[in-house]
Amino acid sequence: MNNNFPYSKYNFNNQDLLSGLTTAECDRLTANKEILNFKAGTQIFKEGTEPKGIYRVLSGKVKKYTATNFGTDHIFYICGENEYLGYHAILSEEEYPDSATALLDCEVAFIPKNDFLNVVSKSHLLSQRLLKNLSHEFGVFLNATKILARYTVRERTAINLLILQRKFSVKESLKEIEMNREDLASMVGTAKESLVRMLKDFKEEKLISTKGRIIFIEDLEGLVKASNYK
Repeated sequence: MNNNFPYSKYNFNNQDLLSGLTTAECDRLTANKEILNFKAGTQIFKEGTEPKGIYRVLSGKVKKYTATNFGTDHIFYICGENEYLGYHAILSEEEYPDSATALLDCEVAFIPKNDFLNVVSKSHLLSQRLLKNLSHEFGVFLNATKILARYTVRERTAINLLILQRKFSVKESLKEIEMNREDLASMVGTAKESLVRMLKDFKEEKLISTKGRIIFIEDLEGLVKASNYK
């Protein structure tokens, strides 16, 4: 995609977290692995609860979010295929700082906490990679916070559509996002009514089209301009 939007600043890029481990390390890590299936809307783990293990998304999408003081949720990240979640709380020996729920139907691999920590304690490669990933993910959180603080609702809507189309695209030519308006409004940080107005404007400007809950990106460069990203 030939545009100047910095997608890497808004993507965890942790798909290779466990690559490069020895056969013995992989065997210990996956000895008690479970394959779990979650229907869309099913919670995987809840903010404030004790972590039981780490998760790898095999198919589908998972939303990560926190509860606000206004009784709503703020979605700050969408996990796609082969991304890991849940390991921050294990490493910090704290409760989950956020919740995770299946955005779409998901198949997830679950690795128990003790198996994960056992390999971390013995693998210099994994320890170094975790440190690097945690540092990068902290930057992703900061960048997401800057979007809320610096940009208008229109600009935030465009920015989040750009981030999401890369997350949902399975090939270069396919730019569609399957997400309900409540969840998208939560990511943008606005009311559903405001989001719907922004999407209507974008449709009139021929930047997007819609079919049900699916949003199709029609003009990627135009959307980058609408984002006013700096």
